[in-house]
Amino acid sequence: MVTSSIKDFFQRCYEVETLSDSLSSFKPLRPYQLLRIQPLLDQIHSQGMDLKYFLTHTYPYKNVYWKKTVSNNSRIKEILRKFAKYDLKCLFFIEKHKEGQRRGGYHVHALMEDPYKYASMKPSRIVRSVLNQTYSDVASKNSDFKDRLIRNALVKHVQAVANNDDSIRILPIEELDQRVSYCTKQFWTNSMEPSDVVDFKNSDIDPKIIRSWNKNEYFHINNYK
Repeated sequence: MVTSSIKDFFQRCYEVETLSDSLSSFKPLRPYQLLRIQPLLDQIHSQGMDLKYFLTHTYPYKNVYWKKTVSNNSRIKEILRKFAKYDLKCLFFIEKHKEGQRRGGYHVHALMEDPYKYASMKPSRIVRSVLNQTYSDVASKNSDFKDRLIRNALVKHVQAVANNDDSIRILPIEELDQRVSYCTKQFWTNSMEPSDVVDFKNSDIDPKIIRSWNKNEYFHINNYK
């Protein structure tokens, strides 16, 4: 049963952010980076998206299957929307690991609207399914309640999300242009085209913006950065 104490707990956690990794160390974006992100920013603003959180999904093995990654993103988005209980808008990006044992394998970044927006008013079935576990985790591991709640929901309901502390990470977006630049940094690198990086199937944007990116123009500006 959902009680007022749960609602109060959600509210306290909502008001006190404990997420780390500030963008204060990021440098101002250069002209070629601004060119790269502008079509996405235009889509975000024209559709009235209010993106709040940056999510990273890391596989515990070297994941080399791009199509399967897209399929897994579909399931993650489905659970996030059920968690949030509204038409949560997201952008998904696929990236390759550059080093380590998983070098060349895929991991995922997502920019999303606030999944906690209505969670304290009437928690969804997905939220309720992991509340007890999350209370226990927060008490024993000193975890952030909101982060742990989504992480536990995805672990429980998405087969592709591993049950380890590195599988899901959530941070506030803070500076949208910096996050979008970070998510698109592998355009035309590591054998990745923009259509490989941006998961258009699961992103709430017009796929026709792919025409906005011109490789020759991008590298011309990059050479004069």
